[in-house]
Amino acid sequence: MLLWLVILFPLLGAALNGLLLRKVSKTVSHIVGASALIASFACALTAYMQMMSAGGEGQVIFGFDWLEAGGFKAPFQFILDRLSGMMMLIITGIGSLIHIYAGGYMHEEKATWRFFSYLNLFVFMMLLLVLGDNLLIMFIGWEGVGLCSYLLIGYWYEDDANAAAGMKAFLVNRIGDIGFLIGVFLCFKFFGTVSFSELKDIIINGNALTGPQLEAVSWITLALFIGACGKSAQLPLYVWLPDAMAGPTPVSALIHAATMVTAGIYMMTRLNFLYFLAPDTQMIVASVGAATALFAATIAIVQNDIKKVLAYSTVSQLGYMVLACGVGAYAGGVFHLFTHACFKALLFLGAGSVIVAMHHKQDMQEMGGLRKYMPITHAVMLVGVLAIIGFPGLAGFFSKDEILWKAWIGGGPVIWGMGAMAAVCTAFYMTRLLMLTFYGPNRSDHHTREHLHETSAVMWAPLVVLAILSAVVGYLNVPHVIPGLPHLLFEHYLSPIIHVPAAAAEHWPHLTATYSHSLELGLMGISVLGMFLSAGFAIVLYKNGPSPTAIKLKKSFSGIHKVLTNKYYVDEFYFKYIVDPLKDMSLFLWKIVDTVIIDGIVNGIGQAFMLVAGLTSFRMSGSLHRHAMVVMLGIFCLLTILLF
Repeated sequence: MLLWLVILFPLLGAALNGLLLRKVSKTVSHIVGASALIASFACALTAYMQMMSAGGEGQVIFGFDWLEAGGFKAPFQFILDRLSGMMMLIITGIGSLIHIYAGGYMHEEKATWRFFSYLNLFVFMMLLLVLGDNLLIMFIGWEGVGLCSYLLIGYWYEDDANAAAGMKAFLVNRIGDIGFLIGVFLCFKFFGTVSFSELKDIIINGNALTGPQLEAVSWITLALFIGACGKSAQLPLYVWLPDAMAGPTPVSALIHAATMVTAGIYMMTRLNFLYFLAPDTQMIVASVGAATALFAATIAIVQNDIKKVLAYSTVSQLGYMVLACGVGAYAGGVFHLFTHACFKALLFLGAGSVIVAMHHKQDMQEMGGLRKYMPITHAVMLVGVLAIIGFPGLAGFFSKDEILWKAWIGGGPVIWGMGAMAAVCTAFYMTRLLMLTFYGPNRSDHHTREHLHETSAVMWAPLVVLAILSAVVGYLNVPHVIPGLPHLLFEHYLSPIIHVPAAAAEHWPHLTATYSHSLELGLMGISVLGMFLSAGFAIVLYKNGPSPTAIKLKKSFSGIHKVLTNKYYVDEFYFKYIVDPLKDMSLFLWKIVDTVIIDGIVNGIGQAFMLVAGLTSFRMSGSLHRHAMVVMLGIFCLLTILLF
């Protein structure tokens, strides 16, 4: 019952705000939206504690009979285990903080009932995605969060750029969803089920798989990974996420930091037993993740819009998680998902606080010196930046280095090198963001400077909670090489979810092998040294705004800078070779095939009958004796045919 309440409270909040409370005050809309999430979190926490007190064993909770055709059944039921329970807490817990914050951020908006209705509906769909016990329920949530992201990104729909960004997110995700659907169909074709529980039983506890089934696993996992590339913004389907920053900042924090973009990582972790059987797919996953991490990190180095920096940072960090899944380190990937949800939500909300104080200006070149005006926001943003760059002792240090270590032993030096370079870039662009925003002289105009001040408690209080989480959650997975603390608690916690099938064990020897602590410490030392050097370089270049050295470097490497500023011209390439040709084809299909050929045939048939009718109707004058003559003539003709 509690699990149903976890899901129903956000749905109830969405219905109340969207259908019944359209004309109430903004405060009421905010209270209803936030209360729905807080109630959902309370139920989620209670259900989670009950599960863990009972031993942490997963349980399938039946709802009702849903789809049935022949021998195929897909009941509407939920799975509550250590993985879905943790995701449920992240979604409702961080979602509650973001809903509270949103009341302050959106206080100047008129139709906040619509915003909170969409936000609650999004959480409902995300909970369906992570709690569903089969791929079809997951797909409902998968499509639902795509729809809600379209509504939330395009919330300010009267602005053409915002509306286009929402449409772009929707369409790019549909491309990935085609792959997801193909994976679902193949799963049913070769295994006769789409249930996670039944699939695991077939793979882990069942008889040896047939040859066609083993071959199908590679195609199933690859097709599902295409879906993950769309939702989790991986190459080549990442292009929607940076544009999604057009939406309100709470949307960026919830959808693009803590929930929707992690759906692909959750799906692959849920089906880890299938992916372990497809080492070739896993290598593709690891390569795409490493490439995405480095690719997006290099773009973030030159961005000046504070939210765009964080957007490309999100793409890069998601690449880390995908890389971890690709080398079999699912626990490491999910742990980084957890830590990233804390510090990236903190960074997005902190950026939103800055944007509100700056009268909705987002260009960091117009900021500077804000620590004097916004001491609380500066303090929490400092914690968030240190966490994401992997400063020793904070959350990102533990989760990032765990992934880099597993990348070395499971993917090799090249994969590790790409991940390490992405980490160095992260330290540079995040320190640059901190320097340009909070340090040096203030570069804003006189009017903006006169009104700079710390935001209200309803906005900074959630930031303080997220800052504390970003500082401490890393200690849930301390590596063995650090003495004096409990080791790998999170990895042990998630171990019942990770299953390497016996048939795949030979492909994953590094998961059970032992390695020298000195090697792990050495790699960790290289990573930390790279972080300090990169962050120090950014401080030198930007501590007082863009320094003469920074300007000189920009001119010296103007070609590279231009390429990075234009994001490798990927959008331009897509428009020239994919979008515009499709537009031309659609115009041809509309104007020639549809209008001329199809409409021409239909209209031509109608006109032909009208012509025949016109030719014969001149004899139809209404004269009875003429009509009788025609009837008699017809009878004479028929009799002639019958007799002769």
